[in-house]
Amino acid sequence: MHQYLLAALLTIITWTANAQTRRIASTNGVSHKKSYDRNDYQPFTLSVKAGLTQFFGELGDQDMRGVSGVSMGRAFNKNISLHLDYYSGKLGGQKPAFFNSWFVNAYNSVEAIIKWNVTEQFNHFEPGNASFSIYGGLGIIYFNANAYDMDDNQLLRFTNSKLSARNPHFLRWGQPKSLANIRKTREGLLPLGTSLDYKMLKHWKVGIDYRFYFVRTDKLDATSGMRLINPEESESYSDTPNDKFSFIAVTLAYRFHLSH
Repeated sequence: MHQYLLAALLTIITWTANAQTRRIASTNGVSHKKSYDRNDYQPFTLSVKAGLTQFFGELGDQDMRGVSGVSMGRAFNKNISLHLDYYSGKLGGQKPAFFNSWFVNAYNSVEAIIKWNVTEQFNHFEPGNASFSIYGGLGIIYFNANAYDMDDNQLLRFTNSKLSARNPHFLRWGQPKSLANIRKTREGLLPLGTSLDYKMLKHWKVGIDYRFYFVRTDKLDATSGMRLINPEESESYSDTPNDKFSFIAVTLAYRFHLSH
């Protein structure tokens, strides 16, 4: 799957370079000004994504896992759009030194994203088919992580059990408040990313999306600090940096306009 993602990325980069080369000055009679086809303005977008994740934490030796998602977007103008995303994926990694452990994390996330189309914002020529955007937002992640021994695959640490209870929302410190037997830990997310998109047809776009997450927890890898105890929700956090992860994904988007 790695080679397919790389091939897609190289293809889109080539398209982008060609599109930039082919751009000409506007034909609207005013030199170096944009001239838009109003019929091409499709404010709503429905897209699907699939890619690979990468984890950054205590068990940070890489074991890239898969992720897929769906996104619904609404453009307010040519530059700014708002998106609501849902993802389902897995994280993985290992660390032979000290921990002698590997982990797997199954997660779901819901995210609200504001995207800024940099190409449209600063381009002084007729808009081409390729565009580059940056974005950021807020989200919630629900996950269940388990760490295993690298020699015999015995379960060593976990984030959820019958004793787990819900920690305060978006808060790192504090005693659990809700009932026990929480099956998935819930924490806050700060997603930041970039996307490179190419319009193939009037309604269709293909692209590459790279997203980096700051997570309000240090136990995405069922490990919290240089400790070997279970970092489940009924336990306190360690005083160590929070975990992070990212994904790179291929995107297929359909653009449309709701009729009145």
